[in-house]
Parts: sequence; C-alpha cells; structure tokens
Amino acid sequence: KLNATFDALRFLKVTDTRLFGANYSWAASLPIVHLSIDAPGGKASRTGIGDVTITPVILAWHSPKWHYAVGFDVNLPTGAYDKNDPPGKNIGTNYYSLEPVFGVTYLGTDGWEVSGKFMYNWKTKNDDTDYQSGDDFHLDYLVGKHIGPWSVGLSGYFLKQLTDDKLNGNKVSTDGNKGQVFAIGPSVKYETAGHSHLVFQWQHESNAENRFQGDKIWFKYIMPL
Repeated sequence: KLNATFDALRFLKVTDTRLFGANYSWAASLPIVHLSIDAPGGKASRTGIGDVTITPVILAWHSPKWHYAVGFDVNLPTGAYDKNDPPGKNIGTNYYSLEPVFGVTYLGTDGWEVSGKFMYNWKTKNDDTDYQSGDDFHLDYLVGKHIGPWSVGLSGYFLKQLTDDKLNGNKVSTDGNKGQVFAIGPSVKYETAGHSHLVFQWQHESNAENRFQGDKIWFKYIMPL
C-alpha cells in the first residue's frame, strides 16, 4: 500500500517571441513529495524534492476554436534515491528521461471543450542497478462544458508501456514488466475575476498492470503573474 502527497510547483513563462507563427514559452516544475509505504517487509516514509522537469521549448498556435501546442520535457533525477530501499520509498527515479509533448484543445462557442495531451517518454538506464525501464506512451484527456466561470466534465489519463524493461541488458520477466493503466473521474474548474483558476479532479485507476493502482485527487491553483 502506497500513499503519496505532493505539491508540484510549476512556473510557465509566455514570451513575446514568435516562431513558425506560434507563441514561444518555457516552463519548469519542482515537486515536493511525501511518500509512505506499507509492505510485507515493513513500513517506510520519505519527504523531499522529487524529480525536476525542465521544458525549454513550448510552441502554441491559437485560432477561435482550435488550440495546439508542442513541447519537449527533460526530466532530471534530482529526487532522493537509494537502490537498497523498496521502490515505494524512493522519491526519485535515478535516471533521465526525455518526453516530446503534443497538446490539442477544441473550445466551441457553445462552451464545450475537448482536450488531449499526448506524450512519449524515453528513459535512460539507472546506473546504480543497471535497470533500463521501457518507453511508454501516455495521454491526458478532458471533456467538459463551460458554464459562466465554472467548467465541469470528465478527465483522466491512459498509459501504455511499449518497450520491455531490461536488467543487465536482458528482458525482465516474460512480459518485459510492461505497465499500463487507465483513469477517469470528475473535473470541476472555477475562474476568478482576476483570471486565476481553481481546479479539482478525482481520477480512479483501473486495468493496471505491473504498477500501483488506486485513486488520485488533484487540487490545482493557476495564477497569472
């Protein structure tokens, strides 16, 4: 049994620079994480800074109804890690990963919104264990309706690992330890007069393989500076 509480601080800068007709932005994320695990070997917990994400490039195109964005995330192994600890106690992954991102939103004049964020994650090898985690594709999605300052709908994600995990260059297990999961749940957003956003989401996971399965509760506060 694993419980995780985190505060993911994200700073996004939208510049006046335009490239290929798009607005250029960059971003950085700093997660502060508390983990606690209850396993047959005993209980353990840890609190600290997780893996930092740098996004040096985000290009966004906008039209009255359609909005597109492409970006590139670099995930850094800054979180605490010890190869002798159980997996649930490690805040960090102890490897770098690179992730191209494509996002698209349809926002109709009637208030309906459909959004998708598509990502592919390449991972480097964990040098402490010689373990190479496989690449995965994952998708975040939202279908909702805007009603005045409120928005309500369904949101979630899907993840599917596409390549095998490897240990010392050899495939792990008969299935490559490939993971997958699907999640869905309600989403509620409120936009203030100052254009800050308060978002609440609950997402229930199902169809999980080779990974933890449970529930995630999110509260997001988005503030323009």
